[in-house]
Amino acid sequence: MKRLLIVDDDPNIRLIFSTTLKREGYEVLTASTGLEALELVLQNKFDLIILDIKMPDMHGLEVLSLIRESGENLPVIICTAFEGMKDDFVVKSSNIFEYLVKPVDLKILNALVRRALSAPACSKNC
Repeated sequence: MKRLLIVDDDPNIRLIFSTTLKREGYEVLTASTGLEALELVLQNKFDLIILDIKMPDMHGLEVLSLIRESGENLPVIICTAFEGMKDDFVVKSSNIFEYLVKPVDLKILNALVRRALSAPACSKNC
């Protein structure tokens, strides 16, 4: 069973995404902060992370950078309300699989998760 991590400070997003992806047969863990996400990544093996950018304790791109520094090269889907950051250099150079803008169509999320999990391991350009 594939294990996913959903990182978002909004409890409703965590609940909706978690419920939807569990129905698809995935094991899903959630984190409400960047620090919590980092702890989970260090303690568990994940196949994919869905990561918010704007969180109260730590910027999502900082979380992503620290995850990559830990040696984890798994697919990451950025999911945020900020469409304007999609073309930001830092985002484009952060080795992400996909960038989604909230609100998210759950069918699209499911399709992206399936595609990300079936793709070859991330390299320099995920």
